[in-house]
Amino acid sequence: MRTTICLFLTLLCLLTAIGASAGTVSGKIQLGLTAATTTNASENDKENVVIWLEGQEESKPPDTVLQIVQKDLQFSPDFLVAMKGQKVELPNNDDVAHNVYSFTGANQFNLGIYPKGESRFITLNETGIVDLFCSIHRHMHARIFVVPSAYFVSRHPGQNFSITDVPPGKYTLKAWNERSHMFVKIITVPKKGTIIENIGPEGGVNVAAQE
Repeated sequence: MRTTICLFLTLLCLLTAIGASAGTVSGKIQLGLTAATTTNASENDKENVVIWLEGQEESKPPDTVLQIVQKDLQFSPDFLVAMKGQKVELPNNDDVAHNVYSFTGANQFNLGIYPKGESRFITLNETGIVDLFCSIHRHMHARIFVVPSAYFVSRHPGQNFSITDVPPGKYTLKAWNERSHMFVKIITVPKKGTIIENIGPEGGVNVAAQE
């Protein structure tokens, strides 16, 4: 009995130590307005910004199935972040048929025509942005951003962000926005506590500008 209790307490201590060895990456998204958006600041604030960490081994995709619904002749949501290898369901809830497809690089697919009440599934194995369309209803458009890591978040310009429960170590912090070049910065996540890294023109390296 005493041995069992000792083993239990040892395991509990190990689990507590593992749980305590995790940091948080926080900051604010400070993207400046371009000439094209200075007169439309409200639209700029709605733009999608995806922030993620790379550096450790690639994370195994979760079993959770994401969903983009076809309803009222549009995709909902029209922007989604998925992990590499994660399954995405595309159900048709309209009274008409749809044919969802993408011509985006290695992630291209064509699901064929399917009616209301049916679903199709896709698994995206290439990181980056994927554009989705319907060949029958040409105005329909959605985007999926595929990340290689479980440590990510999606926000809008001007908002704060926080990525929690990150194992300590060196990472590459990356951020993507439709009208901005990729933001890249090497950071070190502490065993405990929070590291503050703002996303903006002065905070990291503009990769595209270097090319």
